[in-house]
Order: sequence, then C-alpha cells, then structure tokens
Amino acid sequence: MFECRAITERIELAKAKMEKVLDHFLYVVELHANNSFVVYSPTLASEIPSSYAASAFNVFQRSMHQIEIVRLCAICDGANADKENIPTAIELINNEEIIDVLAAETRSHWTDGGGHLLNPSDDPELAAIEHEAVKISNNRFGDEQALKAKTELMQAISDSRTVLSSPRLASVMNLRDKHIAHSLTTTRLEKRPPV
Repeated sequence: MFECRAITERIELAKAKMEKVLDHFLYVVELHANNSFVVYSPTLASEIPSSYAASAFNVFQRSMHQIEIVRLCAICDGANADKENIPTAIELINNEEIIDVLAAETRSHWTDGGGHLLNPSDDPELAAIEHEAVKISNNRFGDEQALKAKTELMQAISDSRTVLSSPRLASVMNLRDKHIAHSLTTTRLEKRPPV
C-alpha cells in the first residue's frame, strides 16, 4: 500500500497519523470513563424519575454505548491511506529499514545533544575528560535506547496484529457493522465460510 513512498515520507505520515490516532484513542477512553457512569452504573439512572425522561435517558444510554463501539472500531478498522488508525500506522512503518531509521532518530536524540555538565571543571584538561566521559555515556545510553525503540516497535506491531486479528475484535466489528453502523441482516464476516 505504501511501498512506493519514500521512507522519510512514510515516517512523517506515520507520525502525523499516530498523533491523530492518539487523539481518537483518548476520546474513546473518555467515552469509556463516562459510560462507566452512564451505562454500567445505576448512579445516573437513579437520578432520572419514571417519566418521559426515563425513555429519553434509555436512548441516551444506548447512544453513548454505541458511539464508544463505533469509535473503538474506527481505531482498528482496516489500513487505508485516508484513515487515521492503528492498521494504517502499522503499514506505514512495518519495514525493517524504517524501523532502523526510527531507532537511529532515538539514538541521535541522546548522542547529538552533546550532554552538559552542571559544574564542569575549571581545569581545561579535566573539563575535556569530563566532556568525553559524558559523550561516551550518552552514546552508550543512545545505543541502549535505540535498541529498546526497535525492539518495542517490533513488539507493538506484533501485539497490534494479534489484537487486530482476534475473534473478539472481529465480533465487536461485526456487531458494529450489523446493528450500529449499517443495519444489515448479514455482514460480510457472516457470509464467509467457517475456517
């Protein structure tokens, strides 16, 4: 899908999309936190008297729950250049060369800063030794952080693919497609033969 794009373009696009994905994810977290009171707890429902308001509250409860499902599914929906979701971000960076570039960015964050001592020695020879020691320490730490970034990115991609291919997510997405988003009698998932 993104193979024809330059590595730097893929990285910049992935970073921009991940900012949006995080915004969408935080919205889902907020919805879930609010739904803990609106849908899953009698706290708010006990404040509504039996009347026409009770019926309106039931509709409000269902709509809050449904929008949480819709927004959660949107974060996990299939990869597409126009989508701001996890599968798209994975497709943008799931390439060893790109992961190496991202790890190198992490390394350079630590190694290119030069490091600064709060109280450097007044003696030029000692100051040079101190500066070199800080540089060596920063380089070592940068290498550790680059390896950690590479390992964690590959693990995050693997973990995300596990979640994205899970039967539970498929079931939630099917529910969304069938009853919330499209009002279908049978979804594409249901039409597929069992594996």
